[in-house]
Formats: sequence, structure tokens, C-alpha cells
Amino acid sequence: MTYLNKYKFIFIMIIIFLILFLGFSNFLSKTDTDFYDPAGDTKSYLSLAESLKDTGNFVRLEYSDFGVETIRTPIYAIIIMLFLDNLNFLILVQTLLHIASALMTYKLVSNFLKQRFALFVFFIFLFNPTLFSLSQMLITENISIFLIIFSIYIYSEKKRKLLFYLIFGILPLLRPAFIVLSFGIVLCIKIFEREFNTKKTMIAIFLLVVPSLIWTARNFEKTEMIIFSSLSGMNLLEETASGVMAINEDIEKEESFFEIINIEYEERRYWSQVLRNEVDLGNISRVIANAPGPSPHLVAGKYQNYAIEKILEHPLEQIILVARSFIFLVLESGDHLVSYVFELSNTKIYEIIMILANSIIVFLAWKNIISTIFIDKKIKKDIIIYFLLLAPLLMLATPHARFGSVLIFFHLNFFSRELEKYFPDKNDDI
Repeated sequence: MTYLNKYKFIFIMIIIFLILFLGFSNFLSKTDTDFYDPAGDTKSYLSLAESLKDTGNFVRLEYSDFGVETIRTPIYAIIIMLFLDNLNFLILVQTLLHIASALMTYKLVSNFLKQRFALFVFFIFLFNPTLFSLSQMLITENISIFLIIFSIYIYSEKKRKLLFYLIFGILPLLRPAFIVLSFGIVLCIKIFEREFNTKKTMIAIFLLVVPSLIWTARNFEKTEMIIFSSLSGMNLLEETASGVMAINEDIEKEESFFEIINIEYEERRYWSQVLRNEVDLGNISRVIANAPGPSPHLVAGKYQNYAIEKILEHPLEQIILVARSFIFLVLESGDHLVSYVFELSNTKIYEIIMILANSIIVFLAWKNIISTIFIDKKIKKDIIIYFLLLAPLLMLATPHARFGSVLIFFHLNFFSRELEKYFPDKNDDI
């Protein structure tokens, strides 16, 4: 047994103690409102949780007598409902889930990477400021990341494949955007399970699609419309189409390259309002994703159709938007999250360090992805999952570290596989 192997347990426990100490020192002195996310998503989940507890209905409390909720899906609201009397405890649970995610990441990469580097990856994940900050906020990212890593862990380490598919089937009920993930895996099921017989394949597909179909049936019963979530239609107009139009405006004004790719929040907000006003809704109230009104399904479809029309009219601008979104998603430092959670005033040096670190990790991660696909001629399961997670995020005009956080595990995983090529000897020599 090497020196490193002998003391790795102590090393891991010390690191976990440090992150717990940091978590406790941050949240024990805070009130419930300090855990709300700055974008306002927490308030909608709390409203739904309170409505579930008080009335048994999944509709925002302010619309409980006349509204229909088709923006959010139910799992996170149910989780908050269970902790309504002690939200601090939910933050503690999320901190523990973050630690569990780091431990599973360590286990997965240690299967092919030297211990010293596996511990380094564990340390990077555990102390990643974006991931840790998200564990201190009442939003879905922390639990989403844990479930994705857990499902990959049980698939790879425990061979519990049907449980893997069940988790991926449930994920859209936690976060609507994951419907792309669950249905994408259905299309790739033969790549995932070449050895599955017809019966097991059908069971896997059943587990992947039925939770979303049940929720769609619920929405149909409430609205008489076939809809899984109204959020996608709204975001397509308020994020994608508005971003495309902001880029188009800068191009027509012959702005500089950096002004074209730098879509300011106010630009996107302005074009969101313009496009919403152009949609013919009759007497129906216009809504936005963060303030959806009592019946968002009544406008989401028309928003989506008009957004697609605008996107198709501006293919170059859409390409620019996608490229810009990718860069922001993978390199964003998360300084705004860290500043908000830990009440810091100056994070400029931190921002520079994190952008440089992310650049190195993502460069090596993508080097591994490209070599795996084009040189080794392989399409691995984790690469498929990564692209299915990435695809809907590329449609965002205002991407930031919160949305890109779900990709961090995969970047570290691919980064680790690339490191393996440079340090192929798994046995440590210290």
C-alpha cells in the first residue's frame, strides 16, 4: 500500500469536514429568505409548496382558486413542502448531497486515474464555488446534479441499469428541460444497451417516458391541451428569439464583434417585450416565465410558434447565439452566485482564476470528446448524456454558471480521461 493510499481516507475526511464547516458557517446565521435565488425561481417553488400543503393542489398559492400551473413540474415543490417548517435543514441536506456527488465523482474517476489525480478531481468538484453556492440556495440544480451523477454511478458501478433509466425518466418532473435528456436516451437506447433483449429494452423505454406522459396527461386534464411544460415555449421567445433579434440589431448597426456577442440583459429584456407585444393574443394577458399569471398555457404555444418563425428568419444570428451560449456556459466563473451566497463585494481576482481554470479543464475535456468520437470511433454513453444536457442550454441568450453547473461533472470526467493518457500508470509512486 502506498503512502497516498494509506492516508487517502483521512485526507478525504478532512476535506469533507472543511466543506461542512464552510456550509454551517454560511447557513446557520441566515434567515429563510437568504436562501432564495436572485432570479426569483425560489419564490415560485415556495408558493407551490405552500399551496400543496394548505390546499393539496399543485398551483401557485396566489392563483389557487382559478389558476393552472403548467410552468413548473412537481418534484422540487414537493421536496420544499416537506421542509417548509425548517428550510435550513433542506440546505443541510443539499450540502450533504453535494458531498455525496463529489464522492461518487471520485469513485468513478479513480477507476482509471491515479489516486493523486482522482483526489485532485474530488477536491476541485467539492470546492467548486458554483456547485457549492448552488447547494446553499433553494433551487433545483443541486438535487439535479446529484441524481444525474448517482444514476451514472449505479449504472457503472452497481449495474443497476433499470434504476438508471427510472431516475432519468423522473428528472423532467424535477426540471422540465430534462425532457430532452430522457427522450433523447430513448432514441439512443440501442447505443446504451446493445445486449438488452426486446423485453428489457421496452421496460427501459417505459421507465424513461411514462413519468413525463403522466404529467402531460395531468396537464391535458387541466387545460385540454397536450403540453408537458409551458416553460419551453416562453423561454424560446424570451431567451432565444429575443437574443437572436438583439444580435440582428447590433449587426444592422454595424457594431463591433464584441458588442454583437455581448447581449446585455436589458437588450434581451427589451426584445422580449417587443416580441411578446407582436404576438396576437386577443384579450389574453401577456405573461413572462418568471411571472406566468394564472394560465400560462394559453400563451405559451403562440409564443413558441412566433419564436420559431423569428429564429428561422435569422439563421446566422442563431449560430452566433449558440456559439456565444456555449462559451458562456462552460467558462462562466459563477462570481455572481458566489458574491450573492457569501456576501462578497469584490470577486474580480476569483473571476479571472476560475475562467482560466475552466478554460484548461474544458479544453482537455473537449480534446477527449473529439478524440473519442473521431479517432477512437466511439460514442460513449456519458458523451451522449453530455450533449443531451448541453443542447437545450445552447438556446439561452443569457446563460450563466447556474445553468452550466450540470455540465461540470462531465467536464471533470472527460478531463480525467484525458489526464489518463498523459499519466497511464494507475499505481502511485509516492
